Amino acid sequence: MIAKQVFDKLLNKGLTIAFAESMTGGAATYELMKNPGASKVISGSIVAYSVKQKHNLLNMTLEDINKYGIVSKEVSIIMARKVKEIIGSDIGVGVTGNAGPTLQDNTTKKEAWISIFYKHEMQVFHVDLEECDRVEAIEKTVRFIYDNLSIILQ
Repeated sequence: MIAKQVFDKLLNKGLTIAFAESMTGGAATYELMKNPGASKVISGSIVAYSVKQKHNLLNMTLEDINKYGIVSKEVSIIMARKVKEIIGSDIGVGVTGNAGPTLQDNTTKKEAWISIFYKHEMQVFHVDLEECDRVEAIEKTVRFIYDNLSIILQ
């Protein structure tokens, strides 16, 4: 997987990364953890699957979560900012979405929102997961994260 290439880029640039994962449940972090020396690039990871844990672990306000919806561009942005700040990494990645087969309350489709905060710039991505089963949705989202991290780190 391209995660190894991202790992090498992070290592060579002396950068650290932190993930705030919801629908991927730690799968994005795991892809980097497979590499020997992962502690040199992974500052930390927070799996905040529920609204309660997004509030408790990422210090997200319930007002923001309720205002934008749990699966939204805005929530992914907040997750990326908060995890970077809390963990103290160079890069913060926030991911939220619906992997199915059921949908989160107040959502209408299977999708993911991914935000990557690096060098004071936020890049936000949307992934359509309508044609995927649950496992495929998680795998597609993780691949998408690493494809875009690879481009950002060039």
